[in-house]
Amino acid sequence: MNIEITTEEYRDLLDILHIADVIMSGHRRVEDQRSTRHHALIQKLYGQVRGEALDQLISYDKNTNTYMPTVAYEENTLVHVFIDEFGDHLFWDELISRLSVRDAARNAGGIDRLNAMIDDARQALEGPIRKRYIEEFSANGLDNVAVIERFDTRGGIPVRTSD
Repeated sequence: MNIEITTEEYRDLLDILHIADVIMSGHRRVEDQRSTRHHALIQKLYGQVRGEALDQLISYDKNTNTYMPTVAYEENTLVHVFIDEFGDHLFWDELISRLSVRDAARNAGGIDRLNAMIDDARQALEGPIRKRYIEEFSANGLDNVAVIERFDTRGGIPVRTSD
């Protein structure tokens, strides 16, 4: 298969590849074997950088035998803005979802009871809780979030700070 793209489209493809690479492996200390094929394809496409100043965006590291974005690329792309926006959205979505499930499970008498509910009943229980968290975090961010227990840094028993 041959695909013809312009230099501008290839530049955009580099952004997409970098986003994919960061999402798949940017948080890992060891390469995940599930993404080996993807990583190989990203490396192949990074290796095609030639001419029109694009070769200043990707460099080759002889020690690791890999292509990687250069500092110039990292500083002159919106990729990390997109990644940060996604991470921020994911954080709030997961926080609201997990807190809503936690509180709904408490109200239902446990997670097993919550999971046994039919969808309409579960939504009726979780929906108002979720809505309240959305309102709270939209208005105040994390300003009103506090851990109820203060943890002793010397390894002692947690001390309650509020009821």
